[in-house]
Amino acid sequence: MQLPYRFNNDLKFGKAENPNFEVGMKLLKLLLGLLLCTALIYLGNTRLGSLPPIMKFVDPYHGFWQNAVLKDHQSVDNFTFGQLSNESHVVMDDRGVPHIFASNNHDLYFLQGYLTARDRLWQMEFQTHAAAGRISEIVGKKALAFDLEQRRIGMVWAAERAMEMMKEDSLCMEELTAYADGINTYIRSLQPEDYPLEYKLLNYAPEEWTVLKSALLLKYMAKMLNDTERDRPNTEALKLLGAEMFFKLFPDQQYLDDPIVPGFEPDTSGFASETETVGMATESDWEMTSIQPHFVGSNNWAVSGNRTETGSPILCNDPHLKLSLPSIWYEIQLHAPNINCYGVSLPGSPGITIGFNDSIAWGVTNAGRDVKDYYTIRFDDEKTHTYHIGDREYTAEPRIETLKVRGQADVIDTVLYTAYGPIAYTNKETGENLALRWFAHDPSDELMCFYELNRAKNYNDYEKALSHYSCPGQNFVFADAHNDIAIWQQGKFKIKPKNYGRFVLNGNEMGHLNERFIPQEQNPHMHNPERGFVSSANQPATDSEYPYYYSGVYEEFRNRTINRFLRSDSSVSVQDMMDLQLSNYNLLAEEALPLMLALLDTSEFQYKEYETLAWNELQGWDYRNDKGLIAPTVFEIWWDEFNNLVWDEFNSKDWDQDKYYRDSWMELSETGKAKVDMRDPRYVYPMAKVTLDLLKNDPENIIFDHHSSNNSREDAKQMIHDSFYWTAMKFGDIIKYKFNRPHWGHYQGTRIQHLARLDALSSKKLFVGGNENAPNATTSTHGPSWRMIVQLSENGPTAYGVIPGGQSGNPGSPLYRSSLQKWADGEYNQLHLLHSADEVEEGWHTLTFKPTAE
Repeated sequence: MQLPYRFNNDLKFGKAENPNFEVGMKLLKLLLGLLLCTALIYLGNTRLGSLPPIMKFVDPYHGFWQNAVLKDHQSVDNFTFGQLSNESHVVMDDRGVPHIFASNNHDLYFLQGYLTARDRLWQMEFQTHAAAGRISEIVGKKALAFDLEQRRIGMVWAAERAMEMMKEDSLCMEELTAYADGINTYIRSLQPEDYPLEYKLLNYAPEEWTVLKSALLLKYMAKMLNDTERDRPNTEALKLLGAEMFFKLFPDQQYLDDPIVPGFEPDTSGFASETETVGMATESDWEMTSIQPHFVGSNNWAVSGNRTETGSPILCNDPHLKLSLPSIWYEIQLHAPNINCYGVSLPGSPGITIGFNDSIAWGVTNAGRDVKDYYTIRFDDEKTHTYHIGDREYTAEPRIETLKVRGQADVIDTVLYTAYGPIAYTNKETGENLALRWFAHDPSDELMCFYELNRAKNYNDYEKALSHYSCPGQNFVFADAHNDIAIWQQGKFKIKPKNYGRFVLNGNEMGHLNERFIPQEQNPHMHNPERGFVSSANQPATDSEYPYYYSGVYEEFRNRTINRFLRSDSSVSVQDMMDLQLSNYNLLAEEALPLMLALLDTSEFQYKEYETLAWNELQGWDYRNDKGLIAPTVFEIWWDEFNNLVWDEFNSKDWDQDKYYRDSWMELSETGKAKVDMRDPRYVYPMAKVTLDLLKNDPENIIFDHHSSNNSREDAKQMIHDSFYWTAMKFGDIIKYKFNRPHWGHYQGTRIQHLARLDALSSKKLFVGGNENAPNATTSTHGPSWRMIVQLSENGPTAYGVIPGGQSGNPGSPLYRSSLQKWADGEYNQLHLLHSADEVEEGWHTLTFKPTAE
């Protein structure tokens, strides 16, 4: 039978030769087009779930197509704004980094606001909506629980109190106001077709920027960096385990190895540390959210010129945060009278947060100190909200929070503010409440710290700038062109007795409101030490000579790897510092693996093929979590499986009374059951040293007894054997069912997600190395959000840096991910600190901003 038509491969679209077929196809296309048009007209302005109106979104003149049109910034090079007082110039380099040259502070920060909004408007607004508890306005009720928590912990209240202090500082208010004016000038220039893609996708419009939003952003960062408190789970664990076992499994980490400032013993005359005991709360089961599993950390260090090849000091910083697209940082240079500074800013906040100028460089890491305390409050009268602290009666002040929820009625929540702070959590069964005392709630002016650092010339300027900084506690590293290096742990830290703040406190006791704080000069710091370097990687700040008690969550491995290198090499180069930032050396593996292998009996292998393969991979491994190696995959699986077995008791919220009463290693509640929200040691970051200590020194400890085995008593050797069997099972599955890709870079699966968790706008999985216990602390979701290395000299700085993303927040722009591959490959961009707008290289261009003619 002859076919009625055939496709001609030489024709562009395989056009049919049969004319009847062509007519039929045209009619079919017309019919389908009419049906499609009818559907689009019907659905054009109708949302389907969380999707935008289809016709509006796909409109070629106003929809998402406009975001793929690369006007980027070359089409218009001259701007006129009535808010400017003088002509300014902005050099845009080939990576989209603006170098702003202005004649005064107002114009400088106006242009910073304008340019940052042009590149990152949606990100700025989304993050401040998140800080304020307003995400439900955009995405609906699925964000309601998050928004309620933001309201209940007092985020907006904290920003309002910060503004009280900022308003007293004319320089600060000029900076904030000019920055907000620049953002709003950009917003007012937009038509709907110009909106960033996410506004179109989520079907809403940008709103006016306010100075309060900049304050909110700073509190948002404070929350991110202070979100590791353990008061509530610690309280439950202490009651359940008893003091002896609790402090064995959850020891105070104040005095770990290799502190930031060893031997620091300030004069504490008049500020002696307190030693009295404190009252702990007795109730439990508060309505609460889960604790974040990752500690937010960073590395920084500075090496004296006496220890470098060129004789000039080198400063390095890489803050480890949750990786996101757009990047959390925005590169920029600010040049005006008395300032010429380059670095990264937080989109939504004026100035530069981490960076350098002609004279100094600075960087920050998280101090990890606990600056949140919880107090139980029981109201005498639920209607009047009266309560007592000692003999004194107080009345909580209600703050009405109206949450607008997209697609449904507003939700009204009343947050009660006590003498300690807001009631953040409530036990619905007992009527007891938890009030949050957080130092970020206090009036403060952190913005002024960075204003002065941007302009600092020497160590004295650096010390003065830090006096403005309160919360969250940070380790500020410093170097200058005169070969001074320093580090200072700065923040507002309470003088308190031992264990204060590790547990929920009894809010009815007198004395909690009588707070005293450690003076700035007694905060741990070091200036030009004999060893020739200063460093921090989130380890404790001091050793036992420091007279003040503090608690927190601290790193135990990265810092020792970094210090080991800095002590070992008497003369370092910029390349050495790059290699150290990129080091995948896993000190936990170095200390754990030999212990584990020593207890592993290879003659007892049960899943012999893959146990042997896994065992072979570990032989001769140099403890580096390099992306192309298989050994780190085996070790990480084994370490996880071993910890799963060792700490299996913590995997259940219902405890076996008979078994653990019989073993006599933990105290139980009267019912023998406990519903607790507590973390086992492997998730109280890092706490791996607890496991290592038990493995090395107490292998018969009852903790190695497997919770689910009823007829035997296991020890560490049995745990090692059993966990290696399960490791081999998983390892075999990877080889058999996952395309034989057991290499660490595949197994770790680092992926940078879009802020709104939109997969299409996120990165693919990156083939990279690293580990949270290595200097290159890259995990599946977290890692170095900015790598910076600066060498300072009398002739000016030489600097390198890279962010895991790009300058633009527009997914349709080539600048959205322009540095992502460089970051993944361990490469750096040279950072150009220009001295005039005439320093334009090939591929760069200049924007001119003029005031409106009178």
